[in-house]
Amino acid sequence: MRPSIVCLLLMFGSQPYALATPDAADHAPRALGQLEQESVDDSLADEGLTIDPTPNGKTVGTIRVVTQSVFSTRDGRFQYLNLLHRTTRKVVLERELLFKPGMVFDEALEASIEESTRNIQNPMPFTIAGKPQYAPDLSSVVAIVPTQSSVPGQVDLLLVTRDLWSLRFNTNFEFQQDRLTLFDTSLSENNLFGWRKFLSMGFGFDQGAYHVGPTYADPNIRGTRLSLWTAAAMYSSRETGHHEGDAQIASLHYPLFSLASRWGAGIDVIHERIVPRVFRGSVLRLVDLPDDPGVERIPYAYRKRTFTLDTTLVRSFGTNVIQRTTAGYLIDFHRSSVLPNFPEGQDAARLFLAEWAPATEHRSEIYVRYEVFTPRFVVLRDLGTFDLRESRQVGVLARARVSEGLPELGADFRALSVGATAGFGASIRGSYLSLTVGASARLRHDDRRLIDQSAGWAGYAASPVLFGLLRVVAEAEMNNKRADTLHTPYVLGGSVAADAYRMGELNGAAPLRGYEVGEFIGTSAFAGHLEVRTTALALASQRVGGLAFYDVGHAASSVFSLSPRHDIGLGVRWLIPQLNTSVVRIDWAVPLLDGTVTKAGMPGRFSAGFQQAF
Repeated sequence: MRPSIVCLLLMFGSQPYALATPDAADHAPRALGQLEQESVDDSLADEGLTIDPTPNGKTVGTIRVVTQSVFSTRDGRFQYLNLLHRTTRKVVLERELLFKPGMVFDEALEASIEESTRNIQNPMPFTIAGKPQYAPDLSSVVAIVPTQSSVPGQVDLLLVTRDLWSLRFNTNFEFQQDRLTLFDTSLSENNLFGWRKFLSMGFGFDQGAYHVGPTYADPNIRGTRLSLWTAAAMYSSRETGHHEGDAQIASLHYPLFSLASRWGAGIDVIHERIVPRVFRGSVLRLVDLPDDPGVERIPYAYRKRTFTLDTTLVRSFGTNVIQRTTAGYLIDFHRSSVLPNFPEGQDAARLFLAEWAPATEHRSEIYVRYEVFTPRFVVLRDLGTFDLRESRQVGVLARARVSEGLPELGADFRALSVGATAGFGASIRGSYLSLTVGASARLRHDDRRLIDQSAGWAGYAASPVLFGLLRVVAEAEMNNKRADTLHTPYVLGGSVAADAYRMGELNGAAPLRGYEVGEFIGTSAFAGHLEVRTTALALASQRVGGLAFYDVGHAASSVFSLSPRHDIGLGVRWLIPQLNTSVVRIDWAVPLLDGTVTKAGMPGRFSAGFQQAF
């Protein structure tokens, strides 16, 4: 789950793409996971190379790149499928390396090696108007190791990667009890001609609408650092099958592709004509009106049209502590209207829109964003995935954003917008802890009202691996909104992967796995999760694990109205490293207290999807 704290982080800018601290142990063979070690061993044998155990102080000589196919000799006859896959071109990987021959193998070089490893394994996500877009998985294994050189005083470096299957039906789904509540698939080439470009034709649906449309992403236009993202979609109602909207996105950026990058810029254009819907279980949620509170009679669905233009210029400073200043100009127009089948008259329609839909507004503002963080990182395993590298930031991260809405440039009213988030991460002996707090608001100058007030906190903790078998992971978050002109309530219920939906966005729900999808809704929310996860059991190249979990949470109209609900359950996680870097998730949860519609006790609820629930 990622409620409004995440929305605030997105508002102020995406997570720094590359955060690293050199750690010599990270580059020793013993620090590699089993899948990485197997790939490195294969490459060493094929190339006739040997690990250099004492590289420090030597000069880098030859840099070799080995791109392995999806299926190895350990996968038996599946190797024949490699004939249908174009492995990543070596020149593409060489372009991502932040070091070169002639450099001395020291702490600075190790930092560059670590940063290059992350950049290749987790390419910088496309960020459009502050929101990260889908970034396809490209490599299950990325490892850079020092090897012995035939030249005295030199050390060679070996980069080993193993591709994921790229010509595929990219699929994401959420199965809740006996219903498919979310399904996205696309005929995609995630690594077009081995150039790490992405082309797809997608189809999918949520509980309210079907969508279909193409996407093209190019992270290195003609070999440069310019990146392009374009997408379009057509929407049709699941109930009637009639066309009901469309969306288009275009984004061109020169990103900060490394810690050493100093300048970046971008322009994003978004147009949407869609119908947001909120469900409770399998049916549209009914909501009340201000003149008749408590009587829920209006289906929660409306038409929304938005147009966004966001231009940015960013300057980065520092080495041990990174500071980034962004200047931008934002145009954001949104308008809401009721659907043709709205069940009541114009007065009720006006009240419904005022209470439950984003207020019609034309924003035109100049803004400045400041960000500071410590560029340090740790590598963990058996946390969100099995065996694969997972990089987490440690140290300080803080952001602040100030903007002024200008009627002279087309804004409906003059308003000062201020927001800030601050967080800290730490890792001790394989554990990981983080805490984030944030708040934001807009001050209208005409009537001195504070609108769009939002505040919250989020905490996360993962223990070290205990007894070589288990890891305990916990998360808790609380958020509150007041005078929200966008009317995006927090929604809890069901089981939704953390990266699939976020609290505060319509059509999505935060994980509360024992309860109906979208069962609880409000402007205040609390949720907590505790899981005891096993480490991975290796079945050939597959990885399987289990967990036991406890969820608690609720959403209501105020903090004082929160009445937590609880569930417990068991789950299974399955990693297929040839296809994905995220796990398949299957959970069974039993609610311990009655909800709005859910009754406590057996038989419980089943759910399935991709990625950990939090």
